[in-house]
Amino acid sequence: MKLKLFRYSGNKIKFLPLYRSAPDNTKRIVEPYLGSGAFLINNKLPGIGYETNGDIVAMWHWLQKSSPAELHDLNELFVRAKQKDEKPDIKDMKLDLGPQTYVRVNAASLVLGQLKSWKIYPQNTLPINETIACLPRLKDIEVVHGSANNYVHQEGDVLFIDPPYTETDGGYEEKGVVDYTSVYSPSNTNQLISSTNNPIIFTYGTNAPTIFSNYNWEVVKTVKVPNMRAGGTVDRIEHVSYINW
Repeated sequence: MKLKLFRYSGNKIKFLPLYRSAPDNTKRIVEPYLGSGAFLINNKLPGIGYETNGDIVAMWHWLQKSSPAELHDLNELFVRAKQKDEKPDIKDMKLDLGPQTYVRVNAASLVLGQLKSWKIYPQNTLPINETIACLPRLKDIEVVHGSANNYVHQEGDVLFIDPPYTETDGGYEEKGVVDYTSVYSPSNTNQLISSTNNPIIFTYGTNAPTIFSNYNWEVVKTVKVPNMRAGGTVDRIEHVSYINW
């Protein structure tokens, strides 16, 4: 069973079996664009992740200190909120930023895993048991509030690079920023890759061969995703490039 800490837009957990494993001599796993840390969570080595969104960082830090009992208490509060109101506002739950973001990313809006809404939809639940299964692993992961380009090369690292898609904001908004694309540029990823000779697993979507044409890409899988503007579904091609292997 693959571990999943929380729901998040663009989570690569379903593709993990299709990627290469870290080499035997790996000492540390690095996710420069942390998000939900799917690759990190599902490895046993020490790890570090970089994340620009302060709300997501606060959630990670809160989860690293949380106990199963605290998560169950949060779930009870969540259930009571839904019983009082068909679509309760998360702000009315008076939570600290960490648990507030956890409720928001897992249960707010029809499209889960994003930060686009404060309303809890009645059909949504919190993945408490899935999160609890990840708690022991969190002790070996350092979470840094900062840019992917803050990464400093260290021998023995393996990097799992999964940057935001340039064609969508994905609900990754930072406070005071219109959308994630205004703080992310593909050139930043190119700079990061050139800063190290460690092995890299670089994943990206349909436009990978166009946006990052200087890398050799393999098709991992083609999946159908909702077309939020026009309705129905569209095909999205998941790509991977192995660098410095």
